[in-house]
Parts: sequence; C-alpha cells; structure tokens
Amino acid sequence: MTNRTFGLLIANGALVLLAGFAVGFPYGMVVGQSLDPSVPQAIPGTIRAWRMAHMEGVLNGMLMIAAAAAATKLSLSAAGEKVVFWGLVVSGWTNIVASTLSALTGGRGTGLTGLDWNTLNFLLFAAGIIGAVAAAIALVRAGLAVARRA
Repeated sequence: MTNRTFGLLIANGALVLLAGFAVGFPYGMVVGQSLDPSVPQAIPGTIRAWRMAHMEGVLNGMLMIAAAAAATKLSLSAAGEKVVFWGLVVSGWTNIVASTLSALTGGRGTGLTGLDWNTLNFLLFAAGIIGAVAAAIALVRAGLAVARRA
C-alpha cells in the first residue's frame, strides 16, 4: 500500500471513529431519557438505534485503521489497493451515515419500502456491505499471496 493511500485510509478511519464518538452523545441522552420518564424526549429514536449508530462508527473506524496497518505488510496490486481503500471508505461512511439516519428517522434500513428514509438507509447499508466484502476479499487474496511466499 502506498504511503498516500495508507495515510488517507488512516485519516478516513479516524474521522469515521470520531463520528462514532459524536453519535455517542445522542445515544447517552436517549439512555438518560429512558431512566427518567418525566424528562421530555429531546432526541428522537430508540436506545437500540443509537447504540447501533454509535457502534457502527466506532467499529468501522477501527476496522479501517487496522486494515490500513495490516495492508502495509501485504503486497497489494494497484487494483487490490484501490479495492481495499474504496471498499473500506465506502463501507465506513455509508454505515455511520445510514445508522445515524435510521436512529433519527425511525427506519431500520432493512428493505426497499418506497421513496422514504428507510429505502435510503437500505441502499446506503447495501453499498457498505458491498464495499466491506470487496475489501475483505482483496485482503484475503493479498494475505494468502504473502503466506505462499513465506
């Protein structure tokens, strides 16, 4: 992995991680609201939805940083490097955006339901899944290539 791609993947991973940290604030507020029912609900959404949004950002950010670090030990082709980079960038950002929108709008992103937030969330999650799977396959291939040479 080139230094430029490595740096950009680390930076994007750290930004997704920070977005996950930021989403932890509304998560904490919803938890607090659930503990005292007399407090008016200032933040829409459920505890489950905000927990998911928070964890999506934290876990995807860490995944991006870890994959960048691991990729420095691999011999990725130019195409493999692009697949890992773009797959993880798309996955990280679409997952944090879709899960946050789901928490805000009450959607789950589990299917196409018409021209609504749920459909947008579904499409974002689908793009994230495709990106993550493509990146994982590229990393598997590069890892096996290194193992064969050892």
